[in-house]
Amino acid sequence: MTAVPAGQVSGGSGGAATGSVGEAGALAPARPAVPWRTIIPLAAMMAYADGFWMVSLRGAVGAIERTQEPFLSWLRESTVLLPLFVAAVIAALALALRWFGPVLAGRKAFFTTALLVAAAGTVAGALTLAASEAWDYALQHNLMGALHHANSVQSVEQLDQASLGLQLAAFGYGAALLLATNLVVTGWTVAIQGGRLEVSRRAKASPPKKAPQRARRRPQLAGATGMDLRQRLAAVALFGCAAIHIAVIPDHLNHWVVASAFFLALALAEVAGGVLLLGRTGQNVLVGVAAASVVPPLLWLWSRTSGLPFGPNAGVPEPVGLADLAAGLLELGTLAIAVVLLRARRRRTAKPERPATASAHLRALAVAGVIAVGSLGVAGAIPGWLGDVDTSGNTTHTIPH
Repeated sequence: MTAVPAGQVSGGSGGAATGSVGEAGALAPARPAVPWRTIIPLAAMMAYADGFWMVSLRGAVGAIERTQEPFLSWLRESTVLLPLFVAAVIAALALALRWFGPVLAGRKAFFTTALLVAAAGTVAGALTLAASEAWDYALQHNLMGALHHANSVQSVEQLDQASLGLQLAAFGYGAALLLATNLVVTGWTVAIQGGRLEVSRRAKASPPKKAPQRARRRPQLAGATGMDLRQRLAAVALFGCAAIHIAVIPDHLNHWVVASAFFLALALAEVAGGVLLLGRTGQNVLVGVAAASVVPPLLWLWSRTSGLPFGPNAGVPEPVGLADLAAGLLELGTLAIAVVLLRARRRRTAKPERPATASAHLRALAVAGVIAVGSLGVAGAIPGWLGDVDTSGNTTHTIPH
């Protein structure tokens, strides 16, 4: 396998990279872009390979609460985790781009980048495995508590300690398996792609006749890039919140129609806010987005502490779940971005300034991270995808939100 530039270009002597042409006719290097044809195959291969080991270990340790349908569990969970592995691969390539530049020159840079990709995938898989093992232990711990009346306290404690030790051992073996698997998968995927491991791809050169106009516009585009990133993150976060709120509507229809209507209205408002954020935003839009992002967390905090004073379970605190945690995280992030954008608008009104820019890799990494949080929240809201446990120790699925 050999290191190959992301976009093999030529121009001038010495194989200089082709870029945009300035007003003086000089060649400017093109800005590196995210190599999706490298990222997607690597992320998909590691996500589904690591997902296989996670489901297999779950069955090996006897976590029967979540192993009723092993194939469907593997397919669902691996698909949900795909955005997380996409973010991990982007982070590895961004680090390699910083260390070695847009072209991997030499075997050292090539193999170091491959190891970075495998290591990033292993970290993502290990974090997921740790969360899975912790959840399995919580399920088994509740089951042990249900056996308290039928067995002695000592035997229940011994079983609980044995279960904890088994989960820790499974995590240790699983982490080693994930590392070995990701090393093989990375090498295999790169080999299938003809030995190519692209850290970045170069943007196509602009036509020379349009070069002066693009050169004059470049500062404005660069200045808008940083603002666009924050708007894009807020929009994606709002879309993720809307997906989570739509996913919890069917469960709330069974016991409180008013809650379903509230989540539907909230989801529609979040979709509208996300669409507006993708375009030119004004102060009214940002204020509306901030309001839509601050009200749900306040209601959530109220319902989880003292309980809402109305509804079928008035005054009873609701349990915390994965769906509401993911939605709350996205809402708080959107609120923070809206506040920052409002402050930036006021500063620009008083004194114009040029916003900071972010590289294509960092922009893709941020968006992939937000999508990963949203996908986990949706998975936690769909019945049958992730299990929950009631007070009796039986495995059920509830949608606290």
